[in-house]
Amino acid sequence: MNTPEILVVDDRAENLLAMKRLFEDFDAEIYAVSSGNDALSLVLDHDFALILLDVQMPDMDGFETAEMIRLSDDKAHIPIIFVTAISKEQQHVFKGYESGAVDYIFKPVDGKILLSKAAFFLTLYRQKQELQQLIEELNQSKELIKKQNEALSHLALHDDLTGLYNRRHFNTMLKQEFYRSERYGSDLAILMLDLDHFKKVNDTKGHDFGDFVLKEFARRMKETSRPTDLVFRFGGEEFIILLPQTDLAGGIQVGEKIRKSCEKEMYSKGPLELSVTTSIGAAAIHSNKPQKTGDLIQMVDMALYQAKDGGRNRVVGYRGAKTSI
Repeated sequence: MNTPEILVVDDRAENLLAMKRLFEDFDAEIYAVSSGNDALSLVLDHDFALILLDVQMPDMDGFETAEMIRLSDDKAHIPIIFVTAISKEQQHVFKGYESGAVDYIFKPVDGKILLSKAAFFLTLYRQKQELQQLIEELNQSKELIKKQNEALSHLALHDDLTGLYNRRHFNTMLKQEFYRSERYGSDLAILMLDLDHFKKVNDTKGHDFGDFVLKEFARRMKETSRPTDLVFRFGGEEFIILLPQTDLAGGIQVGEKIRKSCEKEMYSKGPLELSVTTSIGAAAIHSNKPQKTGDLIQMVDMALYQAKDGGRNRVVGYRGAKTSI
């Protein structure tokens, strides 16, 4: 915590010197000025724990100075003790309190009383600092916990390597979209994608390049698919895309865009460069009429098998016992 600071304001140099001597063993840094204007300038740049303010000063007296300090929202909290030799009549005391003073000390000053009062306000200042520090630490802890929870939530739903949604989230979203299709009569297409001969990529180019291909393929799928489409890594080199409100023909069209992108663009990393194509199966609820989510997965898996069996690098839509390209 910062060392508490006390501001002493008095137009007489001997009074300022006496105050400095009084507080020389006090655990605080003392600032001494001789006018209200100088005091206001310092108050702007410091968070004083206490202000000891003389009332009778030329140009701007203590009452005016206190009133000016109280006009500042972020400085109005600073406790002000008037140190004065003027009348002890109630009207003067009340004027001091109305100006913003928290206490009065009359000259000649009793050092013990002044130090006792100052110690009290410094204790309050330190307690305030400790509370502010605790609040800041709590806020930092809350922010850290929030970020950790966000990271955990992301990990729970996403694949580490590609950043795509993972299989667990696919199972959740498939049930949700399947239910929405049944309730509202909207269509739902699904694509299952497999990178052709991917094992050969790992065997010949290494797993590091294989991981690069998976990440790059994920990026291409995200770029090619529509904002409403949901892209998942199903496992290994297999991926799935859910296409809400899309029929089988629309799903095949999206699959063709992805297939052509893979066929056209090489995978390049450093000195390594390779062409990797993809086989894609497609199915849709209205065309294929699955009774449950598991049926839809079996249908698209069968269509993918037909795409691979038919020579790979193609999109095949499920058509019951037969499939169509």
